[in-house]
Amino acid sequence: MSDDEIDKTIEEVMKEIRASPDYSGHSCSAHSDTQCSQNKNSSDNEENNGKLKVDIYVPLDACTCEWDKFMNRVFVELTPYIKHIDYDTKNLNSVEARNLNLHNKCIVVDGEKKFSSSFTLKRELPRLLKAKGLI
Repeated sequence: MSDDEIDKTIEEVMKEIRASPDYSGHSCSAHSDTQCSQNKNSSDNEENNGKLKVDIYVPLDACTCEWDKFMNRVFVELTPYIKHIDYDTKNLNSVEARNLNLHNKCIVVDGEKKFSSSFTLKRELPRLLKAKGLI
């Protein structure tokens, strides 16, 4: 995938994040009591149409300067496999994140495997996709 295609995908994802009801804008005076509403239908999407489910947890109620580089690095790794992935961006400051014991920006794959860096995601993503028979 070319750099232009990666940039376009990242731009589309960032637009989606900004449109999220959990996103509170660019204010650095974020409220920690914001509840994530994106996961209300997660049980309906358990199958994910045979795709690998990737949840990206970032503090959506904080300034994007706190998490935009992390998102960019994650999508550099996801983009080559994007047709095999069902991704969602979720609020790190949510009940769901607390239930998963998440305290920092991270990626959760299929609701159980946690990655705190794009480097480990890069290493493990092909293995996870192969194990699921997607590549």
